[in-house]
Amino acid sequence: MSTRSRAEVQGLEYDWLGCDASGCVALFSTAGAGYSPSEFLRDADAHDRAIQLILLLPPSTEAELFPEVSAGLINTWRLVAERGLYAYDCDPSGGPYRRVAAPVSPVRVEALPLPVAALASSIRFRFRFDTKAVVTELMLTAPDSDRGHQA
Repeated sequence: MSTRSRAEVQGLEYDWLGCDASGCVALFSTAGAGYSPSEFLRDADAHDRAIQLILLLPPSTEAELFPEVSAGLINTWRLVAERGLYAYDCDPSGGPYRRVAAPVSPVRVEALPLPVAALASSIRFRFRFDTKAVVTELMLTAPDSDRGHQA
C-alpha cells in the first residue's frame, strides 16, 4: 500500500480510476493539479497497477475525441478508450477535469479483471460519464450519499 498526501501528489502527474452511476469506468489524469480523491491517495500504486492491467487487455472498441500527443509519447487516453473506458484530464494550472477520450462502446466495471473492478468501484459517482464532458472538484468531493450532485 502506498498512502500519499495531497501535498505529495501536487505538481506530479498521477492517474486514478473511478466508476459512474451506470457502471462505466474512467481514467482521471491529474496533470499535477487535479483533485485526487482520498480513496486514490490511500493506495496510488494500486491504481498504477490497475491501469497497467487495463492496457494489457486487447482493444474492444474505437475511441472518440482523443487529442493528438507529441511524437514519441504514448496516448494513454486513446488506449484506455479503446478498451472501453472514458478519460479525463486536468489542466496543469488546476480547474475541472475535461473529457479527452470516450469509447464508442463503454465497458461495464464488472467486465474488467477483478482487481481493476474492485478498485474502480471504490470511487463511485452518481453522475454518468457519457453526459459529463466536464467534472468539477465539487462533483468529486460531494459526500458518498450524493456524490456528483451539484447544488
